[in-house]
Amino acid sequence: MPSRQECLRHELKMENLERYIRQITFEELGKQGQEKLLSSKVLLVGAGALGSAIAMSIVRSGIGNLIIVDQDIPEPVNLHRQFLYDEDDIKEKIPKAIIASRKLSKMNSQCKIQPVVAELRPENIEKIATGVELIIDGTDNLQTRYLLNDFAVKNNIPWIYGAVIGASGMMMSIIPGKTACLRCVFPDPPPAGQLPSCETEGVLNPAPMLIASLEVIEAMKIIIGSDKVQTGLTNIDLWQHTFSTLETKRNPHCPACAQKKYEFLEQRKTDFSTSLCGRNAVQISPAQNANLDLQALKQRLEKIGKVIFNGYLLEAELENLKLIVFPDARAIIQGTTDETRARSLYNRYLGR
Repeated sequence: MPSRQECLRHELKMENLERYIRQITFEELGKQGQEKLLSSKVLLVGAGALGSAIAMSIVRSGIGNLIIVDQDIPEPVNLHRQFLYDEDDIKEKIPKAIIASRKLSKMNSQCKIQPVVAELRPENIEKIATGVELIIDGTDNLQTRYLLNDFAVKNNIPWIYGAVIGASGMMMSIIPGKTACLRCVFPDPPPAGQLPSCETEGVLNPAPMLIASLEVIEAMKIIIGSDKVQTGLTNIDLWQHTFSTLETKRNPHCPACAQKKYEFLEQRKTDFSTSLCGRNAVQISPAQNANLDLQALKQRLEKIGKVIFNGYLLEAELENLKLIVFPDARAIIQGTTDETRARSLYNRYLGR
C-alpha cells in the first residue's frame, strides 16, 4: 500500500503542485494555502537589497502574480547586498525591474511577473496597484513608504513595511482597519538629514536577507488568511544579536487611518532631486512623467558627447559627468552629489 507521502506526491503531481511538496507538507500552509499563493497578486515596491531578496523568496514560494516596481539600474556598489544582480548586469545597464523579471521567471515559470520601470508616485500608484491583494515594501525611500501607507489604508489593502541600515532592520505588517498603520507609529517623516543612511552607516548583507525573510513569511500568512500574522514592530540587530517586537496600537488621532487624510497620496508632485546613497550620483525626478523619444535625444546629444542607447535608457558623457535618462524623463547624473550642478546639467541638455 502506498504511503501517505506517496499518495500526496501523486495527487500534487496531477495538479502541477509537486514542486511545492515541502511547503505543502508544512501543516499550517497545506495544499489549500499553496493554492491561495498560486492565485494571489502581489505588488513589490523596490528591487534593491530588500526587494531582490524578497522577490527571490516569494517567487520560489509559488506566488501567482508579482508586479515589481523599480526605477533604478544596478551599480557596482549594489552587488554585495542586492542578490539578483551580477557583474554582467552592471555592464548591460538594463533597469533592475527588467533584470529581475528575466531571472525570476527562470526560477519559477509558473509565476507571472510584471516589471514596471518607474518611480512610484501619487499619479501612477493606482494604475500600477490595481487588483493587488498585498503590497510589500522593498524600498529605501521614506516618502514612498508614506505613500504606500496612504494608498493601502485608503483602499483597505494589507501591506508590509521593512527597512534596513547597518546590521539592523525592522518590519511591521499593516492590516487596515485592524492594526496600527505606519502613521500610527511614525506620524510624520523626520526632517531631511536626521535619519542615518547607508552612506553614513553602511549595510551588511545578512540584514536585508533576514528582514526580507520576515516580510515574506508575513506575506504568506496574510495571503492564506492565517491568524498568526505578527502585527507589532519587529526590530533586529544582527551585530548585537538582539531581536524584539514592540506592541503597536492604533492611534485614534492618526491622520491616515483615523482621520482619513491621505496627504502623501494627494500631494501635488513637484520637481525633485536627491543624492543617491553611496553612488556619487543625483537622481532628478520631474514633476510630470513624459514619454521621451530617447532615439531622437541620442541623435541630438551625440553631437557633443559619447552616447549609448540600449533600448531601455540612454547614457551620455557630458561635462565630465554621466547622464542616464529614462523614457519617463527621470535621470541619474553620476559623478557628483551636488544637486544644483546636477539640475543645471539636466535642464541644459533635456530642455525641461
